[in-house]
This record gives sequence, structure tokens and C-alpha cells, in this order.
Amino acid sequence: MLRRPAPRSLEEARQLVAGLRATNPAPTKAGMTVDDRMPWPFAFGPSHIRNWYTPSPGDWRDEVFYFLLVDRFSDAHEDPAKLIGNDLTTATGRECIARLSEGHDWSGWEESGHERYQGGTLRGVLSKLDYLKGLGVTTIWLSPVLQQCVTSESYHGYGIQNFLDVDPHFGTRADLCLLVAEAHNRSMRVILDVIFNHTGMVFTYVHPDGKREDTPPYTSGSYDEATFKPLGEDGQPLDPQQGGGFRRFDYIYPLELRSSASFVRAGTGNLGEGKVFDTVAEHKRTDFLSLRKLNLYNKETLDTIIESYKWLIALSDVDGLRIDTFKHTTPEQATTFTSALKEFTERIRKHAFFLVAECAGGDEWQINYSTVVGRWLDAVLDIGEQRCNEERLAKGIVDPMPYFSGYNNLTNNTLNPIGCLRNFGYRHLNVVNDHDHVCGPKLRFAANACNNHQYTVAAALQLFTLGIPCLYYGCEQNLASGVAGGDSQPGNADWLLREAMFGPSHAIKRGLGGVGANTEDPSRIDDGVVGFGPHHTSGFHAFNTDSPVYERIAALSLVRASFKALRRGRQYPRVHFGTDSLGSPGDLFCWTRVLGEEEVLIVCNPHGMNTQTGRFNLDADVAKKQNYCVAWYTGCAKQAADYEGTSVTEELLKNAPTYKALTPVPVSRKGDREFWVEVTLLPSEVLVISSARAIYFAKKKHYFLQHADRTQLCSYGAFKKWFENSTDAVALDLFRSFVSASPWAAFVEKPREKAKR
Repeated sequence: MLRRPAPRSLEEARQLVAGLRATNPAPTKAGMTVDDRMPWPFAFGPSHIRNWYTPSPGDWRDEVFYFLLVDRFSDAHEDPAKLIGNDLTTATGRECIARLSEGHDWSGWEESGHERYQGGTLRGVLSKLDYLKGLGVTTIWLSPVLQQCVTSESYHGYGIQNFLDVDPHFGTRADLCLLVAEAHNRSMRVILDVIFNHTGMVFTYVHPDGKREDTPPYTSGSYDEATFKPLGEDGQPLDPQQGGGFRRFDYIYPLELRSSASFVRAGTGNLGEGKVFDTVAEHKRTDFLSLRKLNLYNKETLDTIIESYKWLIALSDVDGLRIDTFKHTTPEQATTFTSALKEFTERIRKHAFFLVAECAGGDEWQINYSTVVGRWLDAVLDIGEQRCNEERLAKGIVDPMPYFSGYNNLTNNTLNPIGCLRNFGYRHLNVVNDHDHVCGPKLRFAANACNNHQYTVAAALQLFTLGIPCLYYGCEQNLASGVAGGDSQPGNADWLLREAMFGPSHAIKRGLGGVGANTEDPSRIDDGVVGFGPHHTSGFHAFNTDSPVYERIAALSLVRASFKALRRGRQYPRVHFGTDSLGSPGDLFCWTRVLGEEEVLIVCNPHGMNTQTGRFNLDADVAKKQNYCVAWYTGCAKQAADYEGTSVTEELLKNAPTYKALTPVPVSRKGDREFWVEVTLLPSEVLVISSARAIYFAKKKHYFLQHADRTQLCSYGAFKKWFENSTDAVALDLFRSFVSASPWAAFVEKPREKAKR
């Protein structure tokens, strides 16, 4: 089925399934027909495409998301010799990258990133599954992969022309299914980005005088049907005698959408105009510039889109959908769409199929749509003011109060709905960077960073505060929108957030020339246009597993997986001891997660230049019963290169606390109700301190390896493999002595063979 041409209509999809049934009929129970037992499109079920569907996770709070643009991530052909081992955050890195660009003209770098496909594919994502798993990622969120209007260069995937097929720039339907299957084999999940609000530019407006307008001014009604002209694969209006055209990239698929009644046809208006729940507000009716607004007020149109996405879910076995431009649909349309997909996925035993929505416009829009759509919508992307507060806090620009007050249930004794939403812990995705930045400058976190690991604090906020963490591709490699430290380049362009990690030497040709026979066809390459590679380069990739940020995120992700309190516990910001303040901008700040008698304390130094010391309160009820120890410190390796450009001297680095994992943390006390710890952290580092009971439960899942220069947290499988196969006698002796000498030795479970059944 995956090798056949894509169905052009929902009816053809039904016929395709009928043909499969005829050649391979499914068994039925007595008195039941196939149609009764498995109505379409549930027909894409156990007996026709796959033997079973992958069940949903037990709790999405346990997941770590990673959002990537397929075109900008990987083409599966990265040359190990072309790895960039540096970035733009340090003087050494800038000098290295400058040498890579000698003799080249990079004047077209931004233009290439703005206007062209770069060549990333689904096979490329498949080739990086182990890279992502090593980072601690458990769920991959893919940008839209459905077929785009071939003349629009919509590499981002939001200009759909065919809702029943995968865009050939990215690969095939088989590639998508293989990627999802291989991710599932690694216990990873896949979320697809989808659009049900609009399409690509599949038609234009042509006035009676013959004047063509792709973006005519908005009207509160609809442009006359006579102005509606479907476009062919060459971008020109189709001849009416062709019946709308049936070439692969002509007009729109499925064919059920080939009607002027399928579109609102209101022209281009203000995307922010109108009230939230005004069903005919301008922002709910307008085209998105060249992207065409679907007429979801028409039941047939909405039903067609719903059925198309059922096809996609059944075909690919994905685990959830991220829904684009959610606020531009009415509450009724949004509820109809989400409830239909939830009910469908219940029937294929994906009982917690994940639906998360983009509600641009800030907290008001997020809470209103989350409340109205209710149980049919699992979460919203937290991309408004809170995203900006989180980024500024992680850089030490603001004090902790704006961020942590975003979790308050009450503000000045008044209900704070968005704070209530965030306190669920599973109703929002915690985002620092993404591909749009609808709020704040359009520059990545690492732009103008003070050191090569400043994102560590941002990662800690994402991973350890309430919510589902969502990393953005390249954050682990300090992608910086091409901006070197000290630059003053303003952030005002989406494409500056979308560098190609795999480092294409050249971009892909425009139009049909960029499609080729398949994704490996060399004729697709445009030798005249430089590639939009990482760090303002071309031809060099950035998949560096030794990157300071990659290593730190990987460690923090494993800490998160080890301590249930960090995923499910209550959250309390901690004041500096002896004050009622969370700290000033740039000061150390701290919060705690508490689950029963387990407490885990997270202390961050957001200052990118200076080492700092602070004292923080502990939970008195926990502290008087238990001891505390280090769970992890991101600065334990104390690599001098990580502090280049900061105030950290060689002498200061030598004398800085190491905070090795499992070592006790001294607790000071004053009476029975005041307990505190004092810590000193290097710039942009994070310290995680846990109570003894939390360590005990963590030890049931993970192991701490003590090496000569650092402590490594790893899974049982990795530990067992290392312990049994290591030829490093020194490392083995160090580990054995560590276990026997540690005050927490009682909590260190020794490796053992699983009992045979």
C-alpha cells in the first residue's frame, strides 16, 4: 500500500482499503460484517497495515519533547570530518568558524534560509534517533510533513496542498511509517504537526478585469466565486477545461476539497483583530497572507479534514498531534476536530493520544481555548509571556518572581486561571525557543550568550519545573541564529530561528526542479545557492555529542527520569535564607519539588560570568527527618574551556566545589523549623540536591558510576554492560571503593541477573 500512488480522494482511500480486504480478508466474528466490526477509516487497523497500534504513554509528564523542522535537521549524510566542534559563544569558537568560512561568500546565507528548502528528510531524522535518545529525548515533534504547494517553497510545512501524502522533499509515506516504527522500537514517541485551519496557496483571486491578486484586502463577506481561480503546479490558474487539473501538484487533494465552498475567500486581514470567542472575527476568517483559510463553517469541509487526519494517524501509528493556529478556529470547530480525533484514537487503543495546540496571543488565548475545548485538548504550548520570562531568567536578566508567579493559582486574592492551568503539570508544554517566537525577539537563546553552556539553566527550568519540557532542535549545540557574541543584530525574522543543523553545502532548487526522483536525487541541488548551515557556515554540521550543552542536558534529563518528584511533585520557589526574596536579577535562585517524603532541590546560577554563593531554605518537615546529598552538579567536570570569557580564573576553578554525586550536603539549622543549605556554583551551572528517600527510589532505576574525573549517572542496562565488559581496572576499583566508602552504600543496588521465567 505504501508503494502505491497516494489516493487522490477519500473515496479512493476507501477503495484502496476495499481492495486490500478482497485480497486479504480479515476474520470476523459470527454475525458481524467487516464494515460493522471496523468502519472506515478504522479499517487501517490490525489486519490491514499493522498487527497492532502502539499504546499511549501512561503519563505525558514523564516525556521530554524535542521539536525539529524536518527540512532543517538532517539529511542522513553528515560527514564526521565536517563536524563543527565549536560555536559562536566564545572567542575560540568564533575564530574556528571564521577559518571555515575563508574564501567563501556568505552574503546569500540568510536569503537561502529565508527562501529555500535545504534538504533535510525523514530518513535524516531516522538516522539521528540514537543521537536524540542520548540527549534524553523521549518524544519527537516533527514539523508538518504533508505535501506542500510546490511553487511556494514552504520548507516549514505549513502550506499544505495534499492532505493524503507526504511531501517528496521530505520523503515518502513509507519513510514516515519507518521513522515512527523505529522510534517506537527505542521506546520513543512521535508527534506530528498538523494544520486544519488553512492550506497552501492552492487558488488565487482574479478580478473580472483580469487582474490577479494573491493577497487582496480583507472583506467581511466573501469574494465572488468568479474571482476564485485554482492554481496548477506551475503556479498559474488552471484552464477550466482541465476540470481542475489532476497532476500531482495541481490545486488541492483530497478531491472533496475542490470547491470554492471549501474556502472562506475573505482575502488578507489582521490576524489579531477581534475578540477571542467572536465566531466571525476577522482573525477567524482571514487568509494567512498566501495561505488559504478553509471554510470550517461548512460541515463537509471540516469532516473532510478530520477524515484525512484519521487516515494519517492510522497509516503512521503516530502518538499525537500538535495543532497549528488553533485560535483562528471557533470553539465549536476546535471542539469538533479534537473530539473526533480523540474518539477515533480511543478505538485503536491509543487511550492517551496527545493533542497539544498552538494558541498564539499570550496567556488569555491559551487559557480560554484550553478551558472551552476541555478534555478533548491535552495541553497548550506556553509560548506567550511565560516563554520570555523563562528565557530572561535563565540569562540572569530578570529576577525569578515573574517566572514563578506564572504558576500562582491566585494573584492579589483573585483567581489566576493560567497559573491554575500550569499547576496541573500536564496541561502545558514548557518552551524556551521555537521556530516562530510569536512573543519576544526572533533570536535563539545562544545569541549573545556569555559562555558555551549558558543554556544549561534554561534546560533545568524546562526539565525541573511544572510542565512537559520541549527542547528546540539545536539548543544542545548552541545554534545562535548566526549571531556571534557581542553582535547587535536585531531579531526580526523567523528564518534566523531555523538554521540547518546538518550543514548543507547548497540549497535545493525551486519548484518542480527541487522534487527529483527521490530525496537522494543529486539533480535537486542548486549549486548556485549556498546552504543555510549552522553558525553562519555551509557544508559543516553540528551533531556534536561532546558539546558542553549536549552533555549537560543529557545528564539533567537522566536526573529527571531518576527522580519522580521532578516529574510529578509539588513545586515551591525557595527564598534566600533570612529574607523573603527569591533573589535579584543574576543571583542564584532555587526551587524545590516535593512528592510525599521525597524532596529535590534545584539551584541555578543564571549569571553567565561570575561564580556565586547563596543560602536557601529547606522543607522543615523533610529536613528534620532525612539527610541530603548531591544528585547531580553540571559543573562537576570543571573543564576550563567551559568558562572561557568569564571571570573564572584557573585558581578559582581549582578551588571551586566539585559536588560529586551522592556526597552528603551539610544542612544548617536554627531550631526545629529553620533549615538551610549553602552552595557555591560556577557560572551557568545547576546543582540538584535530593533527600535520602528520593535517592533511595532513584537507585531502583539508575546507577551512579564514579570515574577518575567525574561521576556518571546511567541506566541499569548501561551500568551492567559497563560493569561486565570494562577492561579499565582502575575505573572498576574506583567504583568498588566508592560504593563501599559512600554513606549511601545501602542505597546502591548491586547489578544482578534478572530472574529467569
